[in-house]
Amino acid sequence: MSSDSDPSREYTFGSPIDLPSTLKALNIQYLDVNETRALVIYQTAILNLEVLEGELSAASSIELEVYEDPREDYSTDTEKNSGSVVDSLLSQLAPKDNSTCLNQN
Repeated sequence: MSSDSDPSREYTFGSPIDLPSTLKALNIQYLDVNETRALVIYQTAILNLEVLEGELSAASSIELEVYEDPREDYSTDTEKNSGSVVDSLLSQLAPKDNSTCLNQN
């Protein structure tokens, strides 16, 4: 499970995105918990995705937190830390120039 050292990051997108459609198009598995929260399985890691502004179908701002790091047998050296998984997922969701990192814990 998550520890205090696992990253939690907030991001604001340049324009609202439909997260379920985007995740589905990228073939990334997720489970929507409610209209503002989903659990995402990415590179064998489990991430909590919370929408801070909007809903899953039109998210303007999100927070991502790693609940469980990728399995050791799956990860490459650059994917072993939680921050790399979060960064990699965010680069899939929106181009770097369309998103802004608000904070990093």
